[in-house]
Amino acid sequence: MLVKTKAILIHHVRYSDNSLIANFYTQEYGRLSVMVKGISSRKGGARFNYFQPLNIFSLELYRYENRELHNLKEMSLAFIPKKIPGDIHRTSVALFISEILYNIIREEDVNRRLYDFIESSVTTLDGIDAGLSNFHLWFLVAFTEYAGIGPTTTALHDCWFDMLSGQFTPQQPMHPDILGPLSAAILNRLLQMPAEKIASLQLSGEERTELLTGMLKYYNLHLPGIRQIRSLQVLKDIFR
Repeated sequence: MLVKTKAILIHHVRYSDNSLIANFYTQEYGRLSVMVKGISSRKGGARFNYFQPLNIFSLELYRYENRELHNLKEMSLAFIPKKIPGDIHRTSVALFISEILYNIIREEDVNRRLYDFIESSVTTLDGIDAGLSNFHLWFLVAFTEYAGIGPTTTALHDCWFDMLSGQFTPQQPMHPDILGPLSAAILNRLLQMPAEKIASLQLSGEERTELLTGMLKYYNLHLPGIRQIRSLQVLKDIFR
């Protein structure tokens, strides 16, 4: 069936000299794998350049009910980023987020709220002028809700965050899967903070790295099977 949908690119891999397989999170159909042919032609070569992490497209494709791989008919950019291309900081964050999404979103189930969250995150990443060094942390924290592992906020001070229970606690848990009071306080702030306010969060490189490492561990504890995030070290180096 020929269908149209908006879609966000979360991964792609070369399939042959003239084709690739792209993984999108779509507005109408959830996660889809799509065969893209003709990328070695003059026209296709230009189209291949569109395949950058988190680019937002308008797609026309042949979708098959009982197949995992669908075929692209036409595509165009639905949003043209102005700052992400050519900016190593934004590009690295986009790559990191796309890896997180590719690892965690597995099902084809439609979730318009999730799609809107990802699209809004992309446009915010492209548009913000301050707070960029904290954006990946904000995204990881905000995405816990959509991944089904979101903690609730707390009014406690000088508390710990128990990764196993996903709760803030006034006492240090008797196991190592925790965030200490400083990282727990930053996590609690991020849970309540819109992306547009992240410039108000002043963090050192060490604080940023500690929370990033802790949040990835939290994801792994509750969503086993997440593969190694290849862009992680680049992100740590850039924002240390």
